[in-house]
Amino acid sequence: MARNIINQWDPEFLERSLIFADLKILLRNIQLSDWPGCQGLLSLLASPITLSSGKALDMQPQDENLPYPEMGYEERVFKTGIISTREQNWHDLFNAFIWLLFPQTKILLNALHMQELAKQDGKKRTPARDAITHLDESGIIIASSQPKLLSALKAHQWHQLFVANRSLWWQKIGAFVFGHGMYEKAFNPFIGFTGKAYCISVPDDFFKLDKLQQYQKLDLLLRENIKNNNSLSNSRYLSPLPILGVPEWYEENSNPGFYNNKNYFREKRAALSIKH
Repeated sequence: MARNIINQWDPEFLERSLIFADLKILLRNIQLSDWPGCQGLLSLLASPITLSSGKALDMQPQDENLPYPEMGYEERVFKTGIISTREQNWHDLFNAFIWLLFPQTKILLNALHMQELAKQDGKKRTPARDAITHLDESGIIIASSQPKLLSALKAHQWHQLFVANRSLWWQKIGAFVFGHGMYEKAFNPFIGFTGKAYCISVPDDFFKLDKLQQYQKLDLLLRENIKNNNSLSNSRYLSPLPILGVPEWYEENSNPGFYNNKNYFREKRAALSIKH
């Protein structure tokens, strides 16, 4: 069954899922009565954002008047700062929100896309471009000050992560939506809803910051982590994450029995041995 959402404005969209809680903070409890449009989105910026080109971040409607029609999406962002945006489209609206929350990381991903496009042989995408796209569309940043929790996620030890250490969530570990496609799917959450987790270590005092400060710090940490570790050279660094298992993101997961669904909370496959 198709799970695409209809591009019809819903003024109560922030109440549609628990996953939208952080967006309420970004919007500062602003009541949007209709699609905000590009200028409305830009007005949410606390201060201007400068792109790699030195141009200020701009959002312009993706229509017949869009400047530089000869350029592709990533090239236009890189060279002019313009993010082409369908103004009455949930997918592009959520993408704009992520630009507002993670501007420095989004700038870096755009630059990485351009590097990979220069290497690309025809239309065949490089492994790095695939990884960048996975993070951009489906990424969930898992930040923790405790390495054992990140290790449990990577090992698919879901009971250990979500049940045994449930009290540590939002105190020592947290989840932050990065992939705008995840917000779109959250309109109609379903068993099987899975994202790509990017794990990152944060200082012990990270979770004492208010939510907006957490995003600001995480944006900088994430940018530096990707740059310094070359972690998006392929998709191996990304781990599958059953989204509905994240505490406080889905009401039914308050029951420990929810995690017994092995088809959703799958064990990690053993690596295949190679015979010589």
